[in-house]
Amino acid sequence: MSERAPRRYTDGSVTFEGGVDAGVMPSEVDKNQVAFAVNASFRQGFVSCRPGFVQKDYDLCVSITADNDQITADQTNVTADGWAEECYGPQSLAGTFQCALPYIADDGRTFILMLISGKVWLYNCLQNTAQNLSVSPSLENPSNLLDGWMVQAENFVVIQDGFSKPLIFNGTNLRRSSDDEIKTGKVMAYVNGRIWYALPDGFSFRATDIVYGDGTRASVLKETENTFLNEGGDFAVPSDSGGITAMAVPGDPDSSLGQGPLLVFTPRYVFSVQAPVDRDTWKNLSYPIQAISLLTSGALGSRSAITINGDVFYRAVDGVRSFIIARRSFTDWGNTPISSEILNVIENDQTNLLWASSAVVFDNRLLMTCQPRYNAEGVIHKALAVLDFDLITSMRKNFPPAWSGIWTGLNLLQIVKTENAYGDQCFCIARGSDDSIQLWEVTKGNKFDNNIPDGKKEIEWMVQTRAYNFEVPFGLKRLDSGDLFIDSLEGDVSFNVTYRPDQYPGWIEWTDFAECATTTQCLDLCPITNFKPQYRPKMRFPTPSDLPCNETISTPARNLYEVQVMLSIIGYCRIKSLRVHAYDVQEPSVGDCRTAFPACTPLDVCDINPLIYTSESVNP
Repeated sequence: MSERAPRRYTDGSVTFEGGVDAGVMPSEVDKNQVAFAVNASFRQGFVSCRPGFVQKDYDLCVSITADNDQITADQTNVTADGWAEECYGPQSLAGTFQCALPYIADDGRTFILMLISGKVWLYNCLQNTAQNLSVSPSLENPSNLLDGWMVQAENFVVIQDGFSKPLIFNGTNLRRSSDDEIKTGKVMAYVNGRIWYALPDGFSFRATDIVYGDGTRASVLKETENTFLNEGGDFAVPSDSGGITAMAVPGDPDSSLGQGPLLVFTPRYVFSVQAPVDRDTWKNLSYPIQAISLLTSGALGSRSAITINGDVFYRAVDGVRSFIIARRSFTDWGNTPISSEILNVIENDQTNLLWASSAVVFDNRLLMTCQPRYNAEGVIHKALAVLDFDLITSMRKNFPPAWSGIWTGLNLLQIVKTENAYGDQCFCIARGSDDSIQLWEVTKGNKFDNNIPDGKKEIEWMVQTRAYNFEVPFGLKRLDSGDLFIDSLEGDVSFNVTYRPDQYPGWIEWTDFAECATTTQCLDLCPITNFKPQYRPKMRFPTPSDLPCNETISTPARNLYEVQVMLSIIGYCRIKSLRVHAYDVQEPSVGDCRTAFPACTPLDVCDINPLIYTSESVNP
């Protein structure tokens, strides 16, 4: 009697618009999702690498005067006002990074202010130059502090470190605040025409005068109204709240300024401050100005609490949270964050360093720093957690936001976004391998990284699929082969494929291969100029080796109930779909692996790729 031919099974993923879900077992991940990803983008329903990072080769400018000892015999171009027409200084920024802030001038030009070792630097985004504004010792703050705070109110920027008298930049000059202006403080926000700021004790906060209160914009810096407590004095948060960590304001289209109430965050609570614009009416209010809005996890850092339309996103102890969603769950028994899909990253963050986290919304993505590491010259972050708001959008359908995993490659100090009427730009302030402070631009569509020493460089990225059980969860199968479908192939792209049988603690090598698509000219020797990205409709993975053997359960590694695939790619392409093939197999009797399968070689967990994919594994 002839034996039945083994049944062939096929499983895979056709689209990936659901993004990443690492908060559940790989077998529970939806069909349009992946288990995890590094440096990946999931737009248009497919997977590609993240947009490129471009390093800025900026020029430094240290203003010097005629009597400065830096002037040498060949530097005689000093003007009548005592300032040099050229700039001389170090080749790169260095020192303790404290904070940064995007600044928009009245004429629409964009800049980035940075507080580094107590000195204020101004980076011109258009001219790609950085200038030292602390031209005298009186304009320098302590250099050994790790934190600082900035806020722009009208054309002024107030710079605080919690110890020194505030520095004020008006777009041209830097000075100290006067006696009738804003006092020493910490966290700040510009809300409804006033600067709100926390006092050095960390629990009290107050507001400055309203803008144009005396007919000028500079009145926003004054504190002449702050006389009596019931007429607008200091506020305070409870001593058990952990102190003020952030201030933010949600959008409100029904208000004249488009702003809602001031939200004052602490690690444990969130307070709402409904202060009228007219300070004279504060003492006559029948409702409380300050009320508790949220009794659960609050924000840990001021730079990672950002307004997104009518909501405020922020980093809490248990993950990334949305203020609106947390308020909506106020009556529920549980109140959870919105970052469960990247739990494997969030739960490994060092929470006592999250005060240094930062976030922006750029190109319809939330980019928030994570994986902090202590550094005596400023806390660095090894990765960006990415939430995509615009995976697939059209008039007929709009997919919900989805996590894209993490983006790595830089030792991030802070991420900032500059914007004006003509568009926006995103910059990463990072620590270089030589401890210098670097500026990198996050692009919207570049397919490669670009750094100063190497030029264009391929991006390393990785995708871990869900666990495929071939719709037969309880049937033993033998992994046979796989197919990968890609397009938008540019340049040299290398692929490394590994697989994970069932709940095995690591990854087993499957295959390596490379593809090449010429899209650029070489030395201008060829007259053809219309090279296009290429595609590969089906690239077959060979049958895995029979040699690896899991002797714990006495079976070859490719005998499995479900299989997960990890694709590690260097270069640019777009993954359209992936499928794997297997055959059913008769379950062997329990016994020694090498006896049941003589050709097997027992696996050593120490010899295989680790399951935990750290942020240090992928660098530009």
